[in-house]
Amino acid sequence: MSRFVRVQLTNAATAFALASVLSVTTAPLAAQVVGRVPEEAVLKDLFDGQRLGVFGGWLTTGLDPVGVRAHSGPIAGVRYTVLMASPLYFSMRLFGVRTEHNVLVPSAPAAARRAGTASGNLLGFDSGFELALTGERAWRGVQPLLTGGVGFITGALNSFDAGGYSPGVSALYSYGLAMRFPTGQNGELRADVGWLVHQMRYPSTFRTEFSGDGAPLRATGTLTPLTSNRAMTLAWTWGIFR
Repeated sequence: MSRFVRVQLTNAATAFALASVLSVTTAPLAAQVVGRVPEEAVLKDLFDGQRLGVFGGWLTTGLDPVGVRAHSGPIAGVRYTVLMASPLYFSMRLFGVRTEHNVLVPSAPAAARRAGTASGNLLGFDSGFELALTGERAWRGVQPLLTGGVGFITGALNSFDAGGYSPGVSALYSYGLAMRFPTGQNGELRADVGWLVHQMRYPSTFRTEFSGDGAPLRATGTLTPLTSNRAMTLAWTWGIFR
């Protein structure tokens, strides 16, 4: 065998050996890039604990049979949430609504019963649970939640009502949908749309028939009908005790 042929065979063997080594060492690297890198993941862990936040928005009040319910108005408050066990959170909130309501005087003739408006501010508290539809993770930067709770609602800092109506204290039932938008920092944005259901409390004078041309304000039916109100709010929350 000539010297030229031996050199060519030696070079070919060396190239083959080098290619084999490279294929073995690069195979694990190729396997590691299959799928999405963490920065591109659709689902991201949130590592939640306790959060405290403030919120504000608008409360749209529902109808009532007589027409003395509070008008729609701004709502503001504070919220506390804590992760119980994924995907369940426990939540509490305290809120107030600054508004007015119509004053109706039941003893006046039908044409003169409307006596303007009076303050109808509301104060409420509820607590309950929030179910995260994606668990303790955000999907494409959003964590959707279903919310529900119970509490109470009452009048707050209201002036005297010539018609005798007062909101009193009523049980409150709440439910809704929330969307969390984690910022990657300690603070985050949250949007809620929910419903607040509670009883109206009419005074007994709304049932009384006075002399004159006016029938009772509430001749039949319950004096404690239900009313449903819709609240749309935006909140900013912070992680605490981390």
